[in-house]
Amino acid sequence: MKARSVITALLGAALLCSAGGCSITDLSREEMLRPPKTIGDEAEIEKLISNTAKGGYTLKYPKSGSYRSAIVMHDLNSDGIDEAIAFFRDKDGAAGVHMLVMSEEDGKWQTSGDFVTETSDVDCVDFSDINGNGTQEILVGYATYTLGMNFLSAYNFDKGKTYAIESGQTYSAFYCGNLDGSGKNEVMTLSLFSTENEAKATLLEYDEERTRLAAKAEAPMDPSIVSYKNVAFSDLNDNTKGLTIDGALSNGELNTQLIYYDRQQNALLNPLYREKTPNPTQRAEAIYSADLGGDMKVEIPTVSALPFNNKSGGSSAALQVIWNSFDTTEGVLIPVMRTAVNCARGYMIKLPEAWVSGSFTALLNESADVMSLCEWSKGSAAQKLFDVKVFKVADWEQGNGIENYSLIYKDNRFAYAFINYYPESELAVADDEIKTGFLLLSGATVTAGNKL
Repeated sequence: MKARSVITALLGAALLCSAGGCSITDLSREEMLRPPKTIGDEAEIEKLISNTAKGGYTLKYPKSGSYRSAIVMHDLNSDGIDEAIAFFRDKDGAAGVHMLVMSEEDGKWQTSGDFVTETSDVDCVDFSDINGNGTQEILVGYATYTLGMNFLSAYNFDKGKTYAIESGQTYSAFYCGNLDGSGKNEVMTLSLFSTENEAKATLLEYDEERTRLAAKAEAPMDPSIVSYKNVAFSDLNDNTKGLTIDGALSNGELNTQLIYYDRQQNALLNPLYREKTPNPTQRAEAIYSADLGGDMKVEIPTVSALPFNNKSGGSSAALQVIWNSFDTTEGVLIPVMRTAVNCARGYMIKLPEAWVSGSFTALLNESADVMSLCEWSKGSAAQKLFDVKVFKVADWEQGNGIENYSLIYKDNRFAYAFINYYPESELAVADDEIKTGFLLLSGATVTAGNKL
């Protein structure tokens, strides 16, 4: 049986077509250097870089985002031919990082623009159509000497030449996408609190008259957040897209903020954050917002404890996680799905809608290999409904201790199986309901098990 992936970690660019971005929360390092089309092209590009540096150079690699190469190949003007963008420092010790843009014309490579920025590092590079002309601009974040704060630069490639677009914006992370329903993409910058910066989200749009990126709207963010762990563009309703941000506090707990542009109010909103008011999504566990339905809408988790006492028969209780959508009309979280989550073994089980809170619990044994769903009655676990057990895949394949268990899902490490006790209980469920209600958690990734 194959698993169906419904969301990947750090969704900054994954959930919105033509959306992208850069975050100080690191993705797994991927070298995105695509070599030029031929050896001759590669030699010409290297020669242009050498001629510009004139005394040797050191390539600079972006530290975050999807493009991690010092030389990025990208089609900026949608003509089917890649341009080249190189980042390097002169070896003679001169301050600053070069961004050299090169284009191919009549079979030869030429310099289209050389921009030197007084910085030591490149934080991120991305591409997005921010002026609505159908081609993509270059967005580059440069590091500052303040941890977690970078500054944003933008560039337009047109008819073989590259022009700077003024921004003047600092950020901790930025993302690109169409959030206000216009025909062009905006840039959303997120800033963590520091002595130099307030915690806020800023929506930037291209100002045609001033030919610059300008702030359209701002929203305050939680100043206690020290890093962003998972960020996703998603549909909130038919007409509104938003940015769902799972952030970490200094004590390791998480909460979720939701940033979107309200066209009626002409304002950027963050409804889950209210100063001096507890965020209903705050949680101690590393459980991230996820698109559980595969419908481009991200569900936001709220976490609570299931009933437990020392006489329950287990070592501890699993967590109840309610997955919520957000109603932009009413401004409230709307429950979509309830699950019992075994954090130690990285999976969850969808709870039947008919189960009333307080009538059930989910108990874990000492190793957390077994999660038992049980009735809860008179302050204690009563009738056992079904067990879910995690086996090492070698034990499952060799048949070690698998008697009476039925397989739900298996990967190259573990097999997840269940026993249904079919009790005389109003809470009893069918085998298929257990199988189809199983979902894996892996970091910020959720995988749903298909029906066997």
